[in-house]
Amino acid sequence: MEKEIKVSVLMLTYNQEQYINEAIRSVMLQQTDFSFELVIGNDASTDETGAICRTWQDNYPKQIVLLNREQNLGLQQNFIQSYAHCRGEYVAICEGDDFWTNKHKLQKQASFLDAHPDYSTCFHRVINYYEDNGTKSLSNGGQKEETNIIDLARSNYISNVAAMFRRGLFGELPEWFARVSTYDYAIHLLNAQYGKIHYIKTPMAVYRQHRRAIWSEAGMDKKLNISLQIRELLMAYFTENKEVYDALRNASAAIAFSLIRYYRSANNEKMVSETEKRILHYFPEWNVEDLRTRITLPPLSTKQKMKKYGMVFLKQGRALVSRFIPLPRI
Repeated sequence: MEKEIKVSVLMLTYNQEQYINEAIRSVMLQQTDFSFELVIGNDASTDETGAICRTWQDNYPKQIVLLNREQNLGLQQNFIQSYAHCRGEYVAICEGDDFWTNKHKLQKQASFLDAHPDYSTCFHRVINYYEDNGTKSLSNGGQKEETNIIDLARSNYISNVAAMFRRGLFGELPEWFARVSTYDYAIHLLNAQYGKIHYIKTPMAVYRQHRRAIWSEAGMDKKLNISLQIRELLMAYFTENKEVYDALRNASAAIAFSLIRYYRSANNEKMVSETEKRILHYFPEWNVEDLRTRITLPPLSTKQKMKKYGMVFLKQGRALVSRFIPLPRI
């Protein structure tokens, strides 16, 4: 009799032939006392990604589900359609250019969720690897061990490669989900409606950032617009939950302020005006002058400037040292 699948590992990939082998390897080396599957959504890659995935599936035909798209769907549809194939009680995510560094990662996270039914999500610290210059950093400095949906509505602190969550908490994905540009924040907030979030301090994955990654290659204005759009869609979804809505609204304002400052620095008054209208829609109690007063940053004191420069210097020093520290692997 076939064992029931405890965890589905979801891996989306597109033209990642130089990374995909390591990503799959890090999943298949997991040591667990339960059955898990790897669902790979290959979005019509034009390089050797598909061939590499097929080789792995040939070696693990009962454990790897390979969805080789004939036509490119785009990130969101690839996620939606691949997620629909997941059968596990829990879902973990490992994108095709990331990898896990601890062979007990799935066991630790699943065991926690098994023992704590009041939690919807479990995530851990990751190593951020900036491949283009070889520097590294650790995520989630000062992260609280227990958080909830309000904390997450204020800011997104969950790295996709670190997350495990209960499948099916919110039923079908909502219609608007197909319109978000990146799926991670939306899926984690949908799950957080149904339980707390647990943080494990041990780093157990590498989140690779490079020019070819969708998020990394986006300019600052595009990143801010994506972040703002996701929160606008989430605000519409959480309209009846005032506490979550207000947390998302305040986060949206901070993002909009940064976006307006960016457009001002680029002398793009048309986009300044459009972004002002965009955020005032959610703050009808403000007028344009209120908004502009809030956007204007007060000058830094000498003490604040020294602290800022000191932090920059410290960060640069850590980055330099990190180049000589090898990435961990299973």
